[in-house]
Amino acid sequence: MKHKFYRKSDSEQRRILWKFGAILIVSCSLILLIVFLPGFYLLGFLIPVAILIAAPFIDLPMGRKNGKFIDYSPLLISDQERENKIIVHGGTLFDYLYTNTPELKSRDRTRYILYGSPPGLINLISKYKNQDDEYLRIRGTSNIINKKTDKQFGLHPVQTDFPQYLVLLFNYIPITVSNSFKKQKLHFPKISEIKTYVGELSEATRIMEILIQPKNQLEPE
Repeated sequence: MKHKFYRKSDSEQRRILWKFGAILIVSCSLILLIVFLPGFYLLGFLIPVAILIAAPFIDLPMGRKNGKFIDYSPLLISDQERENKIIVHGGTLFDYLYTNTPELKSRDRTRYILYGSPPGLINLISKYKNQDDEYLRIRGTSNIINKKTDKQFGLHPVQTDFPQYLVLLFNYIPITVSNSFKKQKLHFPKISEIKTYVGELSEATRIMEILIQPKNQLEPE
């Protein structure tokens, strides 16, 4: 699995980022015209929606360059380690567009996206497993991993805290757009299906052995 955006040259990446930014500005300007000239003020909510959908197309490449995000695979990135905790993030619409191929059907897209997590976890664990800090924890939120697969990944579900629920609600529309792209039809995910998972780095060796199997099973042909 390769991320086509990051395989481009720096100048090509900059041009694409400028293009994303220009599209966002033009879209928001058009919405403002529609809001104020005809007086359709209720359509003003489309501006934050457009910003939320477009944000990963700008934030992720820039965050990767300035070190805010660390990518361990095309569909798994993390924040910098903080307070013995590493927050991992799955792919966004930006990543899906640059890793999937158009001919993939819904089921294959889900399988392909799920495949992006094990290699990233293996790379993350490999980086930190030789450190003395045995209490380092990995934490992430996903609606792809379920009760059947979380044990394969060496993770276990925990209660999603209230601030995380607020973040999920705030990002519900971008999550819906990403899920609709994945399923190739309009799909409104249930917030209850989005779970938080944690894993201890002290279990790194066992996790890595388990991850090899789902990685091989999920790898696209």
